[in-house]
Amino acid sequence: MLAVSRLGAQADKASHSLTALLDGSDFVRIPAGEFEMGSASGEPDEAPVHRVRITRDFEIGKFEVTQAQWETAMLDPHAGAGALRKTPEGAAIGPDPSHFKGAALPVESVSWDDIQVFLARLNARDREHVYRLPTEAEWEYCCRGGAGDQSARAWFKDNAGGRTHPVGEKQPNARGLYDTVGNVAEWVADWYGQDYYANSPVDDPRGPATGSYRVFRGGCWLDPAKYCRGTARNFEFPVSRLYNVGFRLVRTTG
Repeated sequence: MLAVSRLGAQADKASHSLTALLDGSDFVRIPAGEFEMGSASGEPDEAPVHRVRITRDFEIGKFEVTQAQWETAMLDPHAGAGALRKTPEGAAIGPDPSHFKGAALPVESVSWDDIQVFLARLNARDREHVYRLPTEAEWEYCCRGGAGDQSARAWFKDNAGGRTHPVGEKQPNARGLYDTVGNVAEWVADWYGQDYYANSPVDDPRGPATGSYRVFRGGCWLDPAKYCRGTARNFEFPVSRLYNVGFRLVRTTG
């Protein structure tokens, strides 16, 4: 069954288009629930393990956002002649800034701030939904776990050949999500707090109120396999553009 699912993900190019985001076919519905977040055996900022309750259903992307989706949104035919927009710092964002080029490859080399422009483009197109980054808690709720051979589920240092790969080529996790670990790491909504887990609320934690760094999760193509896991945390400045970091979307009803 998994082999058929992978074939379908690879063959259906329409599933990696902007239309697939806007019509909902690129999303999986996640029910509200509770889980144990963090790890007692990972890095210090993954502890303590703590109970988290996600109180509302939401949808999350099956795939990391592709270059085709990014390019279509950033060319923005609805905005007239202005194809480019600027980040708050004034740097122009191109229609495809990625280091590794390919329509079905995950977009990367986009900063957290750049992504806010992309989200504004989607939200302008669809007034019935809100598109945003997942919180750390939502991301881990959806993306941790997955039994079996890690090479069957993830692109990492030993099998990626020094580059990203088209989304959806590996086996999905139990939620039906692809590339949650490996390929590109994924920006999430939260500011980074090293000790945040010790003070995190139970219901719908959203990270510290302020900070210097934003969080990204999941490990990537240049990481050893041990860092491609659901509880590992990384962080960078929100203006940083990294060729190993992309993102996936959450969608909620307005």
